[in-house]
Amino acid sequence: MIHLVKPILVNSINKSIIDNYYQHYFFIFNLMRSLLSIIKEVTIQTYINRQRVYTDYFIKIDFNYLISCFKILSKSLFFNYDQLSNLTCVDNLNLNGFSLKERFSLFYILTKINKASRLIISFNFPEKQMVNSITNLYKNANWLEREAFDMFGVFFTNHSDLRRLLTDYGFKGFPLRKDFPLTGYLELRYNEEKKYVKYKKLVLMQEYRFFNFASPWVQYKRTSYSAI
Repeated sequence: MIHLVKPILVNSINKSIIDNYYQHYFFIFNLMRSLLSIIKEVTIQTYINRQRVYTDYFIKIDFNYLISCFKILSKSLFFNYDQLSNLTCVDNLNLNGFSLKERFSLFYILTKINKASRLIISFNFPEKQMVNSITNLYKNANWLEREAFDMFGVFFTNHSDLRRLLTDYGFKGFPLRKDFPLTGYLELRYNEEKKYVKYKKLVLMQEYRFFNFASPWVQYKRTSYSAI
């Protein structure tokens, strides 16, 4: 499935920019021809101003072919997306259109500097699914995958150093999951006398002492209001 999003006109344009705009469609069809068995959905977003045409390609793939996809994109002279700008994760818990088999979504943002083009690769996967690491293709994926593991609990196979990155040693749980309580479970403070950080059980005010471990996204009933 291909979605051709209407271009955003930032400023006045001329014929040369329009011609350049259509060249991006030629690129996406070559991309689909190379990754025909991998791509599930394609969305194209173009931004046009007086000087340049900036295009973002959003591609949804099957996570089973993750390594094959990135090998083609990074090693092929035609595509040459040699820079991984970012890697982020989204928790789809209780979102419309997503099931438990699609609990998480991973987004890889690739950049081609000489063409001012970004390629966003995404796929959905269940909670206990392990994802292949791409550290052999993009060195900076090391810390980005560690961050996704630390915040969301996404496990990457063939990763040489999959440790927590932002939380402390011994931290339990994954803070950016929707079913993780906003208050957390522990609090810490620095002991000036013993010169170390001390953990203690979280103590809250009276109205917060009774924990409800159900997800805060489902414990309240949805109420609809009709206009008077």
